[in-house]
Amino acid sequence: MLRWLDELANQGVFATDVDLVVCSWNRWLEQHTARPAASVIGRKLFEVYPELAERGFDRHYRAALAGEASVLSQRFHKYFLPIPLSRDAAADPIPQSARIAPLVESGIVVGTITVIDDVTERVNSEAELRRQIAASERARLVAEETSRVKDEFLATLSHEIRTPLNAVLGWTRILQGRTVDAATLQRALEVIDRNAAAQAVLIEDMLDMARIVSGKLRLEIGEVDPVAATLAAIDVVSPAAAAKDITLRTSLSDNVPSMRGDPDRVQQVIWNILSNAVKFTPSGGIVHIRVATAGRSIVISVEDTGQGIPAEFLPFVFDRFRQASSSASRTHSGLGLGLALARQLVEMQGGTVTAASAGHGLGATFTVSFPVLTGASRPRAAASSAAKDSPQLEQIRVLVVDDERDARELLIAALNHAGADVSSAASAEQALQLLLGASDRKPQVLIADIGMPDATGYDLVRRLRSSEDNSLRIPALAVTAYATPGDRRRALEAGFDAHLAKPITPDALIAVVHDLISGSAAPPDPDLTEHAG
Repeated sequence: MLRWLDELANQGVFATDVDLVVCSWNRWLEQHTARPAASVIGRKLFEVYPELAERGFDRHYRAALAGEASVLSQRFHKYFLPIPLSRDAAADPIPQSARIAPLVESGIVVGTITVIDDVTERVNSEAELRRQIAASERARLVAEETSRVKDEFLATLSHEIRTPLNAVLGWTRILQGRTVDAATLQRALEVIDRNAAAQAVLIEDMLDMARIVSGKLRLEIGEVDPVAATLAAIDVVSPAAAAKDITLRTSLSDNVPSMRGDPDRVQQVIWNILSNAVKFTPSGGIVHIRVATAGRSIVISVEDTGQGIPAEFLPFVFDRFRQASSSASRTHSGLGLGLALARQLVEMQGGTVTAASAGHGLGATFTVSFPVLTGASRPRAAASSAAKDSPQLEQIRVLVVDDERDARELLIAALNHAGADVSSAASAEQALQLLLGASDRKPQVLIADIGMPDATGYDLVRRLRSSEDNSLRIPALAVTAYATPGDRRRALEAGFDAHLAKPITPDALIAVVHDLISGSAAPPDPDLTEHAG
């Protein structure tokens, strides 16, 4: 047993006599302390390791000589002997626990024995366990926060959908159930239009965010005039600003160069930031829009005199579904998607966006920076505020194909109002019969839904494009609720000449039909690029 303790034990073991003179020093201690047994045996313990007495361990040896055993825990004492973790003398000592006990012979204490355990693995395991517990706790907190944000988002989503829907359905039932005067009718139509448009924006924002998250948002990259995009966004926001008596000020530098990006998405970014500023600025406030060049960057800033952003919320202002106040008492509508979309769209086009605020009630400033398009001059900005006269379709023969009666009647009414000669069909098969049966009054334009039973709009247009009868190869417009860029691409590949996503406006429908008839419809953009994630 003594030989095993001396040569084979995986613990440090040494013994002393009653004068604390070292009597044995095993192989483990020789290897770990780099002190040969011959250099230690015969010397007093506290002469070899004076720091043991300095650390107060001498009292444990006095207790051992009095017949009491002591356990030195790594948790409290860290180590017993200063054995470094590596050959580096400055390295931390290996974690150790120790037991100091009396050596007794015939009931008489004749010395002490000390057993030292290397507890490095246990300490590492405990540290790893603590890290896992901490990680689990963080994950739990994140999950709870995510669940809270999800619940708040669902509650907000329900509110934001139900509120405009309530106005639409309420006024619709009023108009159906009674006779109203002209002023009430006009008011009802304005409310229905505004709330339906709000729902359309809500849905489009959610779809855009889903496309970004899934990496399926496509950008139509081209040369963009930032001044024109800003003026177009201002035009959209102006009615809301006027309704709140908010002054929109502009400072647009001359000779602002072009940038490379998606014109519609750049305008969407500016519109999102502007509408956010108008939303959170009280009546009589000011929103100042600036466009300037700073070095090799185009800087667009929107500064408002609104309610400002609390310092604790500022780091989260661009997070999805995050709002400074999401309680039922909040005074502003929205899902918290506009600014998140703006940041994603800016970064996808190589830019940056930041927010700054001095605090609650002190307004906020949002700054967007895009890189200048190298070697490009500024394109001419189109007039931003001049509304174009809606084109007319006098005596243009149009065939409308949609299996949904309400959708079909909407298209017919819009086209008839523009002067078109409209025929309709409820299925692709019925449309083919009309087209094949017509002689000198064949339709000049086809407008077809995509998702129809039996035969889809794709099937219909492919049949027309493969026909040997050239009179059937008329311009075709897809008007469909399949509204993603991928759906647009599939429609064009199937043979449609244009794609219009529902919900539509009559003006947009008439403009596209007019372009198809006049031959000015834009072909598919060869620079259509997809942004992956």
